[in-house]
Amino acid sequence: MQKSLTDVDLKGGDSGQIEAVFSTFDVIDKDGDVTLKGAFTDGAPVVISAYGHTSWDGSLPIGKGTIHEDGNQAVMRGEFFLGTTHGRDAWETVKQLSAAGLQEWSYSLRDVVAKRGKFDGQDVRIIERVKSVTEVSPVLLGAGEGTRTLSTKSTKFSEHIDTVRTEVDELVARAQGVMTLRASQGKSIAPASAAALEELVSTFDRLKELLASDHETSATDAPQSLDEIAGEYLRFVALSQGATP
Repeated sequence: MQKSLTDVDLKGGDSGQIEAVFSTFDVIDKDGDVTLKGAFTDGAPVVISAYGHTSWDGSLPIGKGTIHEDGNQAVMRGEFFLGTTHGRDAWETVKQLSAAGLQEWSYSLRDVVAKRGKFDGQDVRIIERVKSVTEVSPVLLGAGEGTRTLSTKSTKFSEHIDTVRTEVDELVARAQGVMTLRASQGKSIAPASAAALEELVSTFDRLKELLASDHETSATDAPQSLDEIAGEYLRFVALSQGATP
């Protein structure tokens, strides 16, 4: 069985290091499945397959990594085999597609513990436990929701900040729309969504602490950066409490 997502993060220089979201918890994917948080074994080793799961057909693997749960996502952190031709070619392809927001990811799973149930009023299969992830692979199109390259180490820090800031603005606008719709129906946002927003609030708290401890930051630059972070933080606090920012 295979599932897919679109979140990738390529890290520093041309080291070949990568982070990719390959599963999102507590959402209905394109297969009609819901994967629960805690389904994966944290730190488990995994193969990075050649593009489109073709290592199943004999193509050499392009890298290796480990599996981690990070908030409401399952992330593969690994590295491409840049000492090989197939590893370098795959790295350049994934890097370019990820920069354009086009790269999706998929994984193969077996030994699944699952049951039928209801989620958001729909009949779904609820995946409680994935005992084995046999490989993670870059793909053109996958079944999962929200898979993507998080970063590559070739991404500049300033570019990463710009990307995140844009995504935060889009998230705030989307969250406001969702909350307005749910309020018109006499409902609040789903508990999983509220919990995810609260985790983002904590993330901005950590960023504020990092900036405050950076004594080398100039007096003219630091307040502006803190104001920007604080502004987003307050917006998320308002959202998490159901208020209009």
